[in-house]
Amino acid sequence: MNRTKTRYIIALTVLVLLPTLAGAEEYHCYFGNTHAHSTFSDGKGTPAEHFQLAKEAGYDFYAMTDHALAKYKGYKPENYETTKRAAGQATDSKFVALVGFEFSENDGPKGTGHLNVLNSASTLDATGPKVTLPVFYDWLATQGPTVAASFNHPAPATYNGFAYLTDKRREGITMYEMINSRALRYPGFLKALNEGWRVAPMAGQDNHSTWGIQNLAYRTGVLAQSLTRENIMEAMRARRVYCTWDKNLHLWFRANGRIMGSVLSNPASVSFSVWVSDPDTSEPKDRITRVELVGENGKLLRWKDFSAHTASWEITLPPTQKYYFLLVYCADKKDGPTAYSAPIWVERRPGK
Repeated sequence: MNRTKTRYIIALTVLVLLPTLAGAEEYHCYFGNTHAHSTFSDGKGTPAEHFQLAKEAGYDFYAMTDHALAKYKGYKPENYETTKRAAGQATDSKFVALVGFEFSENDGPKGTGHLNVLNSASTLDATGPKVTLPVFYDWLATQGPTVAASFNHPAPATYNGFAYLTDKRREGITMYEMINSRALRYPGFLKALNEGWRVAPMAGQDNHSTWGIQNLAYRTGVLAQSLTRENIMEAMRARRVYCTWDKNLHLWFRANGRIMGSVLSNPASVSFSVWVSDPDTSEPKDRITRVELVGENGKLLRWKDFSAHTASWEITLPPTQKYYFLLVYCADKKDGPTAYSAPIWVERRPGK
């Protein structure tokens, strides 16, 4: 079966199976990679070659994020423009090529850690004069609402323990690289959330060659209205993002009718609606076996067991947590969850 027909059948199935999730049909699941390096920094293959291989492998989107470091001969403004042109040529109705850069090797006195910036007009060298992590955060805040950034391969102590948070800075960094180079980064995710950052989990292959494009199955899942660069970036900015070890696991998660990535203000209760599906119904290993609802510090709040390729669940709880997210388990993965959803946050405003 060709790819276009397969995608049509999956999309039709999603619409048919979502009668109870109000408004869920406005979003579609798209799958891709958000972290890769070419010959313009320390990787192999040109950006055009990366994009072409990703298209051939069935990705919906793929991002080139070369290191913006003067020590690399390929780090030049004209090469960033070259990558943009390659992305424009590769993008069509079935594939979106994204361009960004990795802010890395920031060894200043105010915290270290790598971050990816997607869709920015220009780059910032982390090794430049007086460039620190707070300087980067403030630069990012000037880049506008079509730019989104992520914490890369983090640990709890990275970014000086996720310090320097302000409301303005929080709006620029919307994602967290939960999966990087086949490794899980869960403890840092909880640390970031507990420090007040509102980030959704993503999966970055961190490719330094072209091998992983066709050989690694984990993906960043994005809920967007359609497959365009504008809609993918809008979804990332709005934190409608999740990570999955399975390359096409569909996941919707709502609270009080609001989609994952949202903030609820002073709710009297929180009514969750969950829908998970794997379109590979002929594969027993892709059955959904369990969905867990967790809160602060990863506390397990409720769970439900399944044994099917589609799982739906509705539950109402008192608003005792500052954030909630889902862990999804499938039959073939015995060492932990297959997918991690974006959180939904609960905000308490004084006097209400």
